[in-house]
Amino acid sequence: MHIISGYKKNKKIIAPKRDFRPTQSKVREALFNIIEVKDKIFLDLCSGSGAIGFEALSREAKYCVFVEIDRDAVQNIFINAKNIFENESEKYKIKRIAAEDYAKRTNEKFDIIYFDPPYNSKIYETVISLIIERNLLNENGYLIVELSYKYYKKFLENYKYNLKYEIKIYGENVLIIFKN
Repeated sequence: MHIISGYKKNKKIIAPKRDFRPTQSKVREALFNIIEVKDKIFLDLCSGSGAIGFEALSREAKYCVFVEIDRDAVQNIFINAKNIFENESEKYKIKRIAAEDYAKRTNEKFDIIYFDPPYNSKIYETVISLIIERNLLNENGYLIVELSYKYYKKFLENYKYNLKYEIKIYGENVLIIFKN
């Protein structure tokens, strides 16, 4: 896996060796063609390999916070960050914490939050509620949620907030892009 575009284009991203599901390059490319990240504060929530956050930084996001609970994945994110952004450690922060706990505790606000837990996870509604209720998105910010095609309609049936959204479908991957 590699960074698709930006000033770190083609830098290699090492994914955790277990059963992680990194966001496909076609989905990453489509996302960053829709959302402008330059000079934005970015949160990669449930980072996995960190590919989304690294792509955002390569496309000149101002700053990125990577949040991941899995120990091996966090170690990979540290290795990738060091290899890709050798002398630019001021551009990112890596936190080993559950997404729910981070959303409960952080006082940071973001221009863009990318939320991609494991597809079978039961934390979607809780974390999104915390993000909205705690006002973690800056004005005109985006919350992008990645879901499986099988689950997104059920997810939207339970959606209860006033954020407008659009749906983008890429095979088995669905992005719901909420605008604050």
